[in-house]
Amino acid sequence: MTEFHLEIRDEVEALLAVARTDLLAARDKDHPNETVGILCADGEVYPLINQARSGERFEVGETLVGEAINHLKYRGRMPVAVYHSHPTRGSGPSERDKMMMAEMPGAVFVIIGNDGIAAWLWDEALRFVARIPLED
Repeated sequence: MTEFHLEIRDEVEALLAVARTDLLAARDKDHPNETVGILCADGEVYPLINQARSGERFEVGETLVGEAINHLKYRGRMPVAVYHSHPTRGSGPSERDKMMMAEMPGAVFVIIGNDGIAAWLWDEALRFVARIPLED
């Protein structure tokens, strides 16, 4: 699958500090549907289209994601995380989110919930989704 690069805790905290306002704006813009996109190492929030147009899930074709990543890399940006929102739920991953994470080991998933923003990572060794602890 897609390859993302990011050192974990400190880098995620720094990234979210830069991107927080834009992530919340993306969530608000797409409400009541889930927002979805790619987060770059410089804090750029690159929105994708939620083809499901749903507040309960998102869908983005793999081809579209690949094209977006190629476009970002062409522009000198480094994709480091996937973000999406939960308009009516907390920032914990759904079962569907966990399955998606398992298909993309090493990718950081940022979830914007009605209780804040959290970052998650699939731990291949433990076969478990782990929350990346962030300072609030």
